[in-house]
Amino acid sequence: MTVKVVFLHGIGDGDPEAGWLEGLNRGLTQNGHDPIDRADTLAPRYSSFLTTEGIGAKLPPRTYDLKDDSKAQFEFARRQARIQRGVDLMPTPSGMGVHLVPEGPLNAAQGLAVGHVSAYNLPQVRRYVRNEPLRGAVLRYLLDQDFGNEIILIGHSLGSVIAIDLLDHLPESVHVRRFLTIGSPASAPSLHEGSERLLKRFPYARVDTWSNFFNPRDLVTGGRGLASTFPAAQDFAIDIGPLEHGARAYLEHPAVSRLVAQIVYPSKGLALAKPDIAVRLTDAQASVLLLLRYGHVVARYIKNKEAAERYAGALRVRQDQVIAEIEELATVGGQPLADELLQLADGALPTVPHRWELDEAVNELVVLALTNAVDPYEIDVERAPTQAIPEIAAMLGFSTNVGATVVQAVEDVQKCLDRRGGVPWGRVLTAAAGIALLAAGPIGLIAAAPATAAGAAAITGGLAAFGPGGMVGGLAMLGGLASTGAAIATTAVTGSGEERHSALDLKTLMLRVTVEHTRKMLDLEFDCNLWYQLAEAETQASAQLNSLTAFSSPKSARVVALRELKDSLSQLMKFVIDNGLAPRAIAAGDEVRVDEASAPIEIS
Repeated sequence: MTVKVVFLHGIGDGDPEAGWLEGLNRGLTQNGHDPIDRADTLAPRYSSFLTTEGIGAKLPPRTYDLKDDSKAQFEFARRQARIQRGVDLMPTPSGMGVHLVPEGPLNAAQGLAVGHVSAYNLPQVRRYVRNEPLRGAVLRYLLDQDFGNEIILIGHSLGSVIAIDLLDHLPESVHVRRFLTIGSPASAPSLHEGSERLLKRFPYARVDTWSNFFNPRDLVTGGRGLASTFPAAQDFAIDIGPLEHGARAYLEHPAVSRLVAQIVYPSKGLALAKPDIAVRLTDAQASVLLLLRYGHVVARYIKNKEAAERYAGALRVRQDQVIAEIEELATVGGQPLADELLQLADGALPTVPHRWELDEAVNELVVLALTNAVDPYEIDVERAPTQAIPEIAAMLGFSTNVGATVVQAVEDVQKCLDRRGGVPWGRVLTAAAGIALLAAGPIGLIAAAPATAAGAAAITGGLAAFGPGGMVGGLAMLGGLASTGAAIATTAVTGSGEERHSALDLKTLMLRVTVEHTRKMLDLEFDCNLWYQLAEAETQASAQLNSLTAFSSPKSARVVALRELKDSLSQLMKFVIDNGLAPRAIAAGDEVRVDEASAPIEIS
């Protein structure tokens, strides 16, 4: 085995019987892997340093001094995202545990444990953190060990604190393929009082991943993870029993042992079989590929180098997620894959399919222009998204003028909605009626199919739905709004909890107005009935506002939000009339009212 498993023990005698390895091997065998031979591990014992007075040494020098490791940090984040997908655990603790205790009492209780609880001997942990000569002696002892070149570093309890301290002191030749901390008290505020915090700068180019596992009912961890103190750590809560803290129990857990197995017994990679017959992309899949291509084009237009690098890194994370979904679709769902999806899974970005007519392409382009392709990451890319739209239009087989028209339409509607030059997104959210809107960045939209729709697939990760019934972007909302009449989701503002039919929000209506405006600018057929949907939304918002103002404070959050919503709807309705998008009767009536208002009044 070329990778050595290094285990740093907690308090006590250093686990001379290697109970930690017994637990790990039990987890490995339960996952279908061979046990690890003790000869392929390193488990130095340093308990005597902590119990003997007078032992001390100068701290060893830090060996990680890479001036710019931003690219390494991006790749680290990408690997962490893969870990999160693979571990498949709830992102937050579950069950009854000490994590439910308020932070103040929890900090006090954990501090008491650190200072006085002899059952866990946590004073040894505090002594290590606050006694610099002791730290130096322990670290130098560890650095005298033969780590080899590649290691899996596992730290339990006190050993996790020492392992964190060790990371930026390791020899430059040592690379940490996987860093696992289990049952760690390293986030306890009492540990860091009166001492320098350990690991001020994480060595992203030296450590591939950092996963921290904690038992919500483990008093030593305080039921909390490490991410609040160490941003590089990715926390996972696992239930290993009431007050259980032992390394054996932690390492036996399948999520922990699986991460070890991935390095010790690496798979050869998933080979996706090409189907015997040609498979056509679904509309959802085609839209996802278009979104990814759009993201790559946006990246080329970003002028700021640092922002461009961050955007490219975030886009790789999103693309990895899509590839993971493709693999799951093939292996778990058993569905044949289109050739374009196979290309993407192999690492090649497929060409944009020419499958949309101009009126359909308008929908795609408008949604793209209002979508953050790297959600949930928010990066200031200035005008790069709008600059990319004409190029995408050309990739779809249309002239760049089509893309330029889409951009102009988007900007027209934005100016209409906010006289200060911005767009007031995010205030009003969708509520009920089976329509789920997931914001992709500040103004992007993604709609999931209603749960009751036949064959509908949920959108995973806020990016895509593969399979029958899946919908991407705001495209589903465009069709739904056009065919069902409109209602605004005022329940999201008022919190009334009333059910609404076809609940759609201001963002959706704005998206629809932009599409119809673009169609008219391109001399395509457009739907003037949009006016009635806006009018219905304004009526509902006004009714809700009127019902609240009788008793609510004028500056209450709901009243203010409803006023802003009503004002925005009025602006959209005026925009629809001014740009010839309203029914003729409505537009003519509005002109008559304007003429009557401006005519002189005759007095008899």
